[in-house]
Amino acid sequence: MKLRKIFIIPGTAFGALIADWAVMNQLEVEELTIDEGFDKVVDGLVIFNQNSDMDKDILDIRKVFDDSLKPVQRIDINGTLMVGVSNFSLWLERNGCVNVLFLGADNLKDNPNLVRYLETMKGA
Repeated sequence: MKLRKIFIIPGTAFGALIADWAVMNQLEVEELTIDEGFDKVVDGLVIFNQNSDMDKDILDIRKVFDDSLKPVQRIDINGTLMVGVSNFSLWLERNGCVNVLFLGADNLKDNPNLVRYLETMKGA
């Protein structure tokens, strides 16, 4: 995998699930507090969603990345699996992202498609 480090938001069910997956795949995980300048240590933002639904908090964080011209990738876990994984891999490669913030709503952990995506992304 091209990733070196995955940042998560502490205290979230989504972040805990991502942290467990990352550790199992020998990726470094770091908790990231959303405060002034948090985006300076992150190369890009990956937003997991279902059916393009996103919480206001996630949209606010995305705006910070958009304003600083940092790359953002959205992954709809209810979309086509191989297209999503392929697009993610190309996004990592084209943007040189190795330290990435993964965001998603806590209710995504109950969607079996999230685990499918994560398992398939191991080879990305």
